[in-house]
Amino acid sequence: MAIAFTQEQKDEIQEKLIEAGFELSTSIGFKKMTVATVAKSAGVAVGSFYIFFDSKENFVLALIKEAEKEAELRMATVFEKDGTIPLKKFLSVFRENFRPETNFLLKIRLDDWVWLKSHLTDTTYFNTSSDRQKIEYLLPRIKGVREDIDPGVVVNFIKSIYALYQNRETLFEESLETNVDLIFDSIYRYLKA
Repeated sequence: MAIAFTQEQKDEIQEKLIEAGFELSTSIGFKKMTVATVAKSAGVAVGSFYIFFDSKENFVLALIKEAEKEAELRMATVFEKDGTIPLKKFLSVFRENFRPETNFLLKIRLDDWVWLKSHLTDTTYFNTSSDRQKIEYLLPRIKGVREDIDPGVVVNFIKSIYALYQNRETLFEESLETNVDLIFDSIYRYLKA
């Protein structure tokens, strides 16, 4: 017999699943994560998982979307009343979104990125035209940028941050934050009018 949940219970279960997903994605990774391990970690039945997500892939997409939503909310609070933001302020806030403690995707390993690329093939992720659109949407809202910017250069800088973290086992991990700071400095110098 199916159990009927109240909306409050559904919200609570979904929140537990998302929290478990964030934890498991960094502790065991997407590749090893199963629906059963997510449900067990969240303290819910496997059937409850399927009330919200029809597959592991859609669950992982929900995790990414949740992380993006949180980053966008942090960013939205710093825009000025006219909907713009000075370049330095933008990059300062954007930089905060590229720390492992605020961006769970910086904690996952290379084999999980490979899993993502092979399982999220029909989404806007790993899609350069989508990345370009995001940058082209933001640029007019940032004050103090030059006019002849190639959005691909900016996207490549950002993707290089992910590449650093994906390969951290072969790098000096204690130096990664300094490397990311230098990338952000390069982004600033590239964008500055």
